[in-house]
Amino acid sequence: MLLTWLAVLVVLLVIMVGNVLGRSLSQVSEGVIQADMLLLLVGVKSINLLVTLIPLGLYLGIMLAHGRFYRDNEMSVMHACGVGWFDLMRPTAVIGLMGVLAITALTLFASPWAARYEQSIKQQMREQSALSLVTPGKFVESSDGRTVFFARRSNPQRTQFNDVFMYRQNASTEPAVDSARIASYQKDVETGDEYLIFTDGQTSVGTPGQPGYMITDFKRQGVLRPREAPAAPRLIRKGKTLTQLWGADDLEDKAELQWRISIPLAALLLALLAVPLSYTSPRAGRFGKIAIAILIYIPYANLLVLMRKWIAAGTVPAWVGLWPIHLAVICLIVALLAKRVGWQWLFRRTS
Repeated sequence: MLLTWLAVLVVLLVIMVGNVLGRSLSQVSEGVIQADMLLLLVGVKSINLLVTLIPLGLYLGIMLAHGRFYRDNEMSVMHACGVGWFDLMRPTAVIGLMGVLAITALTLFASPWAARYEQSIKQQMREQSALSLVTPGKFVESSDGRTVFFARRSNPQRTQFNDVFMYRQNASTEPAVDSARIASYQKDVETGDEYLIFTDGQTSVGTPGQPGYMITDFKRQGVLRPREAPAAPRLIRKGKTLTQLWGADDLEDKAELQWRISIPLAALLLALLAVPLSYTSPRAGRFGKIAIAILIYIPYANLLVLMRKWIAAGTVPAWVGLWPIHLAVICLIVALLAKRVGWQWLFRRTS
């Protein structure tokens, strides 16, 4: 059962990491992020993926393991030997607790750290020179949308470019277009000012056909990169620690706290739900109940997300939390067990 869970988790993780990698590669091609930061960002995002993939992998892994028992008639033999449904719940609960411990560590420690680390990486990328993101042959736009840069070729260090084009516009000046055969990047160590030195080029200022439009040929010209006042980084909600969320009065912080508590509980409930839900006849096959399991999981996960948004918006009181959704799943588990063993036997067993 444990190996099946890990196998399903690895398959799901590979699929999701491939999706994240594909989106990140498109951002690299567009010049949004640096190529050398790609694997680091994908690794950090993978930690957050595990928070949602571990419960699903645990759920499907138990379903597949128990489905094999039914297919090979091993479950009939166990029942004939006196092994009941509650006896099957014990090893499942142990596996579920292992998943709960792993998810608890992720939600309380690893995932907030990964969110803070990802935020710091993106902050460093915003503060660095936009020229480091230039991809030869592609137009690159600055974060404020006031500058567009293009270079046909560049050296590996991104400090010298050939056949360049740059459009720049400020609120107080006319738009300007610079084109040159060579452009080199320089930075003043003392002041931190960044310059782009154009060689053998032309600058046009203003709008063609309008008064004041001017074209200037130059042998060498320097353009100062506008310096933006760095904004104070604000800690994102996913990066806050449990202590910061516990005493917060903000509704969105309370919703985040409820979410972190609910994810480990959801993993345990899904593990227990998989035991009665996996019941099937040997002729039905191993995967007979997988579709039904998915149809139960999707509303469960979506309702948790919806309740989280309602708490953040103030529609649902924070003290209610996500508990009604978990209570509905508990009732479903009890109903499925009662369907298999009968209500009278169930109450006699629990009393």
